[in-house]
Amino acid sequence: MRAATLNIWGRGSAWRRRLPLIRAELVRLAPDVVGLQEVWRRGSRCQAEQIADDLGYHVTYARAVARAGFSQGNALLTRVPVERYEVLALPTPGVEPRSVLCAEVGSTTVLVTHLTWEWEHAHIRHQQVRFLAELADRHADRGVVISADLNAAPDTEEIRWLTSRMRDAWADGGQGPGHTFTPDNAFARRAREPARRIDFVLTNGRLRAARAELAFTAPGRTRRRPLWPSDHFGVVCDLTPAPPPS
Repeated sequence: MRAATLNIWGRGSAWRRRLPLIRAELVRLAPDVVGLQEVWRRGSRCQAEQIADDLGYHVTYARAVARAGFSQGNALLTRVPVERYEVLALPTPGVEPRSVLCAEVGSTTVLVTHLTWEWEHAHIRHQQVRFLAELADRHADRGVVISADLNAAPDTEEIRWLTSRMRDAWADGGQGPGHTFTPDNAFARRAREPARRIDFVLTNGRLRAARAELAFTAPGRTRRRPLWPSDHFGVVCDLTPAPPPS
């Protein structure tokens, strides 16, 4: 199974020009499952459906927060139809609501989510990763894939806790730091934050990544400057059954 994740940056700068870049990268990568975060939906118009149009994907959308006239949340693109899914609220005491999309795709359960972003809310993210781990445990008889913008780097306490219980695809199959939010991307440079790896594909013990790479990193061109698909880079990985413990 090839799995990918990307925070698409909602209706951030130049969505109409970024959309074909995202679609072209999906054609190049041909992933089987794609987790998307910061997906807008207004009435019958959904960014995930715009991305998937005529590419052969089924779309499952999960609202996280409703705003005036539109909602924002997570979405899953799959080559085969999702058999069952549910949308669960993450713990978000006193901050913007967040959710996790839990979908059964063949013999695999895919969780797509986007954690609270503020640096000072690590204690809330810790509650959220515990929720994710418990949800993954409920599907322990199946392969589990988490596709997520975790908004925290691998060396933070909350991510160390999570990766002690789940496999990190980049640690298994990637090379280098794998920064997904980095000043190398001019959109991310505006945030004036250090380069970090905050976008993850994680698996339970039934799956592991044979290979993991950054994706959605190549900018298109405008007359004045490069144009990136998003303010985040994504991750794509090839997942195989994990060998049984010796």
